[in-house]
Amino acid sequence: MPRHPAPLAAAARVGEIVTVLWAGGFRWLVDALGLRACVSPRCRALCTLGLRPCEHHAVMDRPLPERTRHVLEELGPTFVKAGQMLALRPDYVPAAYAEALQGLYADVPPFPAADAARVVTEELGRPPREAFAGFEPEPFAAASLSQVHRARLPDGTQVAVKVQRPGVDAQVEEDLVLLRWLARRLERRSAVARRFRPADAVEEVAEWTRRELDFRREASTAQTLRSYFADDDSVVIPRVHERWTTRRVLTMDLLHGRRPAPAAELRQAGLDPQRVLETGARAVLRQVFEFGLFHADPHPGNLLVLPGERVAFLDFGMFGRVDPRQRHRMGLMLWALVDGDYDTAVGQLLRLSERRPEADVPGFRRAVADLVEDWYGRSAREYSVARLLLAQLGAGAAHGIVFPRELMLLARTLLTLESTGALIDPDITLADLTRTVLPDLKRILLPTLPTVSALTHTLADTNRARLVLALELDVPEALQRLNDFLTAATAPPAPSPQRARPPVLALLIAGAAGAVLARLGRRRRGRPLP
Repeated sequence: MPRHPAPLAAAARVGEIVTVLWAGGFRWLVDALGLRACVSPRCRALCTLGLRPCEHHAVMDRPLPERTRHVLEELGPTFVKAGQMLALRPDYVPAAYAEALQGLYADVPPFPAADAARVVTEELGRPPREAFAGFEPEPFAAASLSQVHRARLPDGTQVAVKVQRPGVDAQVEEDLVLLRWLARRLERRSAVARRFRPADAVEEVAEWTRRELDFRREASTAQTLRSYFADDDSVVIPRVHERWTTRRVLTMDLLHGRRPAPAAELRQAGLDPQRVLETGARAVLRQVFEFGLFHADPHPGNLLVLPGERVAFLDFGMFGRVDPRQRHRMGLMLWALVDGDYDTAVGQLLRLSERRPEADVPGFRRAVADLVEDWYGRSAREYSVARLLLAQLGAGAAHGIVFPRELMLLARTLLTLESTGALIDPDITLADLTRTVLPDLKRILLPTLPTVSALTHTLADTNRARLVLALELDVPEALQRLNDFLTAATAPPAPSPQRARPPVLALLIAGAAGAVLARLGRRRRGRPLP
């Protein structure tokens, strides 16, 4: 059950939150919440009179998105995790803020070795010196919720032991209660804020943070992905050691490799940069479109390049999960984006979306058309396909169109993959990375759909192949909706379902087939958007 803070503690924490916001230049947000009276009088006096900065004061000459990151860091782990999640959601925050919040992934100061030893003792029932053959008290990495220590198992296996920050779970639960209250208050008081659904954002933060606070979930994800890649020697997922893994301690193999680096450095280390790029891109696409379970944060700190151009994935706290139909629509959308077939891409986006009562689909299509027009003429470095996709998803919020979280995670994953690839080759783009493994993507998408597999062998044009793939996805859904409608229709006199349905289904299938033949007969243009 969520832990509710004591009234006095809650009031003090609300005062701390709004004071940090006020000092960081977010007075408009404090006023929108109606909580100016909760700001520390000392801070308000110092900031208003300009006598000297108070202890909460942010560097005001920074751009507002960067100050947002600074404020979240000041407010602690719960707000850092909120910022990390918001960085994945362009429908909750503008793109410039999402980009700035990526900086929240930087390392944070570690907590004392004695505290880490106490957590290990509580979780494993023995102090580190007894549970392990060797345990380094000083961590080699630290984050908002945990830190990682090198250790050695009794059989000599080198491992990385992830230890949760003491008391962080209680602090997170108390902050989540306050965040819910603040979000609902903001929605009641601001129509503009309601458009970005702050209460929904808080619920998503709560879900993801609770998942990350239970290391057994991360262990399960890692083990599942390891089993999926059992047939692929080029991808390494570290082994989980269950006997030394609990809710607050996670023990995995310690891998030795190098972080993604410029091509010249990789060549100097005896590695082929092109093969490294292809291996990483193929691994991510297999996770998304073949397995439906993917590492949602493949930034350089979570990847290692191992000898033999192998790629290792680390830290499975944030992951995405998509069902077969979602992954096929997302795959079709990515394929179309890479080929410049934007009308197909937008069509699949809309089929993946939910429409709010105020949804403006024509307005969304116009906004996407404007984004594409703006994209033309720019270099790939200025505006990549991944950034275009994120911008399209962000446009949905302004037009009452809600996209699933998994699609947002995919978009951010693709952008992170692209930026990681750019460390190796500054000129590489997502389109380049995807084209190198496009045959794998087609293999994943097409053979599972028998009708598509048979028809696409006769269609040399990839646009036509995508059209048939879209038909294979759309017709069953249309037939199911029709079947549901006919089943629900009870008004007499009604012909029996057995006699009524076949002609209707035949007409629908014939109409769909006619539409396909008509579209196959037309020459597609290079920039199709209504």
